[in-house]
Amino acid sequence: MKAFHSGQEAKEFLVSEIVAEAQRENIPLSEVELKMLYFTESGWTLPDIMQVNEDFDREYDQDEYERKIAKLVTNVNNRIRKGSTDDYDKWRAAIRFLQQEDHYILVMIQLAGWR
Repeated sequence: MKAFHSGQEAKEFLVSEIVAEAQRENIPLSEVELKMLYFTESGWTLPDIMQVNEDFDREYDQDEYERKIAKLVTNVNNRIRKGSTDDYDKWRAAIRFLQQEDHYILVMIQLAGWR
């Protein structure tokens, strides 16, 4: 299992898994939806995240978005859990690493049943 050395590394891993799952399921993610997976008010994030957040607040239904991402998280979790133990341990390690800080992606992970 790979240890994560930064919030950025852990978040990029989680986002890549969620995006790959969306592609597998043919669930489109707009650029704004994708970038919102990186949202945080503390820690590493995208340089334009505040503008992205304003666009998101103006153009998207937050509850709908969170349910959409939570469903993808559930499906990633189920798929990875059925695969190798190392992949599942890496998924869990990334989530645990981010729990040290305040990240929006954790809201959707929590909605998916992770505590």
